[in-house]
Amino acid sequence: MNKILKRVAVSGLALAMALPALAGCKMSTRVDSDTIKIMLSGQEPTGWDKVVEEYNNNGAKETGVKISVEWVSPGDYKEKLNLRMIGSENYDLVFDAPFNKLKTFAAYEMYVPLEDYLTSGEYPNLSAAFSEDIADANHYFGHLYGLPMMRTYGNGIDCVYYRKDLAKKYNIGTDGQINSYDELQQFFECILNGEEDAQNMVPFGVTSSRGFYSLFAQDAVDQAENHIIRMNLGAFAHILLNEDNTEVVDIVYEGEDPSRYALFPEKYRDGKLLGLQRLETLREWNKYLERDSLNRKDSWAMVTGLKAAAMVDNLDTYEQKVVDLKTALSDAELGVFILKDEVRNMEDGARLTDLKGNNFICIPAWSNKIDKTLTFLDWLFADDENHDLFELGIEGVNWEAVGEDKYETLKVDGESYSFPGYVLTWNPNFVKFQASLPEDMYEYKKYDLKKEAYTESPLAGFMFDTSNLQTETSVVSGITSKVSTALEHGALEDPVEQLRANTAEALANGLDVIREEAIRQINEFLAEKNSDK
Repeated sequence: MNKILKRVAVSGLALAMALPALAGCKMSTRVDSDTIKIMLSGQEPTGWDKVVEEYNNNGAKETGVKISVEWVSPGDYKEKLNLRMIGSENYDLVFDAPFNKLKTFAAYEMYVPLEDYLTSGEYPNLSAAFSEDIADANHYFGHLYGLPMMRTYGNGIDCVYYRKDLAKKYNIGTDGQINSYDELQQFFECILNGEEDAQNMVPFGVTSSRGFYSLFAQDAVDQAENHIIRMNLGAFAHILLNEDNTEVVDIVYEGEDPSRYALFPEKYRDGKLLGLQRLETLREWNKYLERDSLNRKDSWAMVTGLKAAAMVDNLDTYEQKVVDLKTALSDAELGVFILKDEVRNMEDGARLTDLKGNNFICIPAWSNKIDKTLTFLDWLFADDENHDLFELGIEGVNWEAVGEDKYETLKVDGESYSFPGYVLTWNPNFVKFQASLPEDMYEYKKYDLKKEAYTESPLAGFMFDTSNLQTETSVVSGITSKVSTALEHGALEDPVEQLRANTAEALANGLDVIREEAIRQINEFLAEKNSDK
């Protein structure tokens, strides 16, 4: 508890959040001793009650553990999780994520550290499902405070979804298949200058928060091979490591004077490959967006609403998008342009990974059913049969197998069972694909699962702790937010100069302090990492 007590002194908010964990844990009335209580984000799937009944009637005979699950809508989840954790309420397993409260609750040790349980030998199926490298890479403040829910070692294969029927109409690509950025731009020009423009359709739909998102992304693998890692350290920065990746040579923020890149490999010294060329390109491509793109909430709705010819996402959502587009317009055809050449060619090592998950399942520190909770999870990840009961539903009722790794969805009273796997079941060892996938999409999704498809970052496992930089990060965030979103939309004239001015202002107001702390923490991380070799 010493860490908690030290941190509690930092602020009244910290005190309000940490006290319940320290004060004897006043709890609400508990369910029976054999039942664990679980809180998940999402709408309760159709047929969920039958799945729980199936588990409680059969799986529970193996585990001795029954489950009671509360579903909370995604829009309300963060607030309700916060209130219930502050109140030390009666939950044994909860969904959390870095974009929710994971970092905060981990900092105050409000979740159970799980690393020793995984290495104890008592939960062999969990140890197999969450390998040592994955567990080590997902530590927060020195501990594994949750199990990462991740189907792959990345964040999905980045792509542009587009109206392939319109690409065929304008004879773009190979029978409508777009194969390069040049062909994508040709497509956008045709939409911009064709009859679709008269129908108020824009070439490219984007959301307010993401803008162009992964288009023209920096080549993270090439940078890593040159000992450069891009990371958000108050603002986006490039970390230059020495030749053996054991020490920081320098950290340069995007938008700093080019002279700051003097120690970088020659091809990176003008900053163009480190983001500046991308800003200029996005400015040129801004003409393909709607004028009010900074206020758009849903870019896919623009495509299904026939207001945009394309949008950016990743292949994880392919199956649903096919259904959505056909529902919106039966004659429409969904095209996929995979952004990176090496990924499109399914080459090994084509994507950089830090092995981090975006979603976690965590055990509140005051649960008195840690063993029962881990026993249930060990059962869940024991084999396909157990796992698929929750992710796909009851076999023969909600789905049926097609071959070894495919399935077909079955409807009950016209409705399908649809479980949000990222809140409980996602894992690279347990993946099935919809039988309706075209062969090329099936191959890409299998490629996405291969660890060989990734290059591991030299800083995999590093987490920047800003708990002692609250003032600086708050001030810097306020400064960078003045231009960051607009730059992602290509909405600012002279984007490079706008970024330079903004970075200079941030450096004068705390970003330099953040840089020095980042250098210290990264060097400390690398020293510890290399001491284990």
